[in-house]
This record gives sequence, structure tokens and C-alpha cells, in this order.
Amino acid sequence: MAPPLRLLTESNSLDVLGGIEKCTFEDAVALESRGIHVDLLFGSEGAFRSVLEESGVGLRGPVAFDAHVKKPVAGIRLIVPSAYWARVRRPDVLWLQRFEHIFWAQGVARWTRCPIVCHLHQRPNYNRVRLVSTGVAHFVAVSSFMREVWVEAGIDEDRITVVPNSVPLENYPKGGTEERNLARRGLGIEADSSVVLCYGSQLEHKGIGTLLDACLDCESSIENLLLVLVGDPSPVGDSVLGAKIERLGTSRVRWFPMQADVTPFLHAADLVVFPTWLEEGFGRVVIEGMATGRPVVASRIGAVPEILSGAMDRFLVEPRSSQALGEAIVSFIDWRVVTPGLGEECAQWVAAKYPYDRHVSALADTLARYSRRKSPIGS
Repeated sequence: MAPPLRLLTESNSLDVLGGIEKCTFEDAVALESRGIHVDLLFGSEGAFRSVLEESGVGLRGPVAFDAHVKKPVAGIRLIVPSAYWARVRRPDVLWLQRFEHIFWAQGVARWTRCPIVCHLHQRPNYNRVRLVSTGVAHFVAVSSFMREVWVEAGIDEDRITVVPNSVPLENYPKGGTEERNLARRGLGIEADSSVVLCYGSQLEHKGIGTLLDACLDCESSIENLLLVLVGDPSPVGDSVLGAKIERLGTSRVRWFPMQADVTPFLHAADLVVFPTWLEEGFGRVVIEGMATGRPVVASRIGAVPEILSGAMDRFLVEPRSSQALGEAIVSFIDWRVVTPGLGEECAQWVAAKYPYDRHVSALADTLARYSRRKSPIGS
């Protein structure tokens, strides 16, 4: 019997800084459960260490990933510790999560004599991508949109396999009235609040200002409106956003720092919003929220329309339009009364369109196919 496939991957942190880290950690745990070993090099410590260790993922850090071809001597010094450790682990493939780490990955891959498979979570961050990507055996795009973006940047279409993102449903369980009441008590949120939730980076290009303007427009139409913001940095400290919060009323806005587990916030919410201005590579917030039985109003941009397609496109709004966002919030905030089956419809949509087992199988097969073993492992 052949020994298990061995993967080497990387993460800037063992904390959830964003969707890339969540995808990396969840997929690493799932691959370990299928007998595929994952070693993970990380930049800084974080809350996910225990979960990863318990699953069997090998950890090594802190590691610096910012090696650059224009600084060869400094770059080699950064790469050597990773390369020594990786060579002992004898990986079959270097599963790269961030293309900006490509020079580090090329050095480690040469040392360990394994191919690179690069996961495309976001837009290119280098010019002359085709030249810079020397040594990458294959790419995995998280959406058809992301594949098109990288093809336009110079990568051959046949070098990119689309494996849509997904989430393990056990991490985002459905929540009814009982779960909502329990979550609100735990978070100190009044039971009769109409809760609009937005989580992730609290920055202008993520649409936080648009959302605050939308809430200012629709506050008179929604009784007991409460906007819950989860993520860093705190918008209260921003001069522009802080002024909008003052106008809305500080009692109508509740901010929490970034959380490793957002399920309590999702269960406490009546409606989730994803008002990004960016051409997102996927939009995990959408399927996380819908998986728990919450409708998600999101910007019609990037890969988001791939998720909210067909009957679900009614949740799409134009990015930067506070009027459209406000109207959608008013339309859907009382869905439990107006359309009581909507929560179950959202949860079933995610389960049917983005089954996690299918995602893990497709990812495992692609990694195996382009490893130095070059043979699919099946599901």
C-alpha cells in the first residue's frame, strides 16, 4: 500500500485574519480526516493551533514568507529555515495559499523537489504573472470568476481547475428561535431587536460606510434596528465611520472584534449583509450565513453572483448603493413573518449547491494529480 499523500502549505497566522485562513484551516482538517497528511508553516500564533494539532496537522512557525527576487540574499535567509524543515517532511506537493508568497514557495519547492499547486483565492498581486509563476504545476481557482481573472492576467486556461469554495456545515449549524434567543442572551443583545449582521474587515472598501448610510435611510422603517459589526478595525475609531455611527445612534450599533467562531453572531442575526465594493474571489460570508438559515443581502460584484444565482439573485444589490441596500434590508428583515420558510430555503440552497464533501474530494484529487506522484486518489 502506498504511503499517504503529504502536503505542505502555509498561512500568515493561526488566527482567522480572513476567508483565506478559514479555508486553509478547514480544508487541512478535512484532508487529514481522509488520510492525507498536511504540514503547515505559519507566520504567527493564533487560536486555531489546538484544532489543527488535534486533527493531526503538523505545525511549524513563526516563518517569514516575504522573500523577494529583488533581494536574493535576504530572501535566501528567509527561505532556508522553512526549506530545511520541509525537506525532512518530504512533501509530495507544496499547496500554496497566497500567490504573494510565490518566491518563498519556489525556493522551498526546489529544496524539497516537489511541485507547487497554487490556490487562487484573490486577484493577482504581481505584474507579469506568467513569468513569476515559474514552477507552479497547476492552479486551483475558488470560482469561475477567479479563473477568468487569472486567465486575463496570462495564465493558460488549461492550467486552472475550478474548485468552488464550500464550508463544513457542522461548523455553521442551522439555528431557529431557540438558538437565536440563546445567542442573544450570550452576546447581551435585546431579544426584540431587529439584528442586521455584517462581519469581516471593517474597512471602507468592504462597504461599511455604505451599510451605515443604508441603516440611516431605513432606521425609521424598522422597529428596534440594531446593526452588529464583527471584525477589525473598530469603525468607531474612524472619523468618517464614527460620525455616521453617531448620527445613527450608538445604541443602534454594536461592535465586536474579530472572532474565530461567528456562529453565535449568525444565530443572533435576523439578516446578514455583505456590502463589499471589491471584486471578491468568492464570498464565504454568503454561504456561511445562508448555511445557518439566514438570508444574506450581498453586492452584485465579483464572484458573488455565482453564489446568489437563480432564485437567490433577489438578494443581490448594486455595490456602493446605500439606497438599494437599505431597501433590501427593509424587504428581508421580517422574513420570519412574511416568508417563514426562507431560512430553510437558504440552508438547503447551500447544502445542495456547495456540498463540502464534493469540495474536499475535488481539491484532494487535484492536489494528488499534480503532485510528484501524479495520480488521482479518488474520493
